[in-house]
Amino acid sequence: MPILLTTSPCIGQCQLTPDKARCLGCGRLRGEIKSWKCMAPEQRHDVNMRLLVTQGKKVRKCILREVAKAIDQKAR
Repeated sequence: MPILLTTSPCIGQCQLTPDKARCLGCGRLRGEIKSWKCMAPEQRHDVNMRLLVTQGKKVRKCILREVAKAIDQKAR
C-alpha cells in the first residue's frame, strides 16, 4: 500500500477544542500539529489514515482520490 502523504492535513480552519487537545478544522491532536514537520513519512501516513477514517471531510476524500488515481496510473 502506498504511503498517504500531504504537505499538511491543515484546511485553514484552525480552532482548538475547549480543552485545547484537538483542532476542529483538520482533526489532528495538538501534539501532531506541533511535531508534523519532524514526523517520519510513516507517522504522517498513520495520522492521515486516522483522519480519513474518523473525519468525514471533503479534503480527506480528495486526498484519497488523488492516491487512487496515482495507483491506477502505475497499474497501466
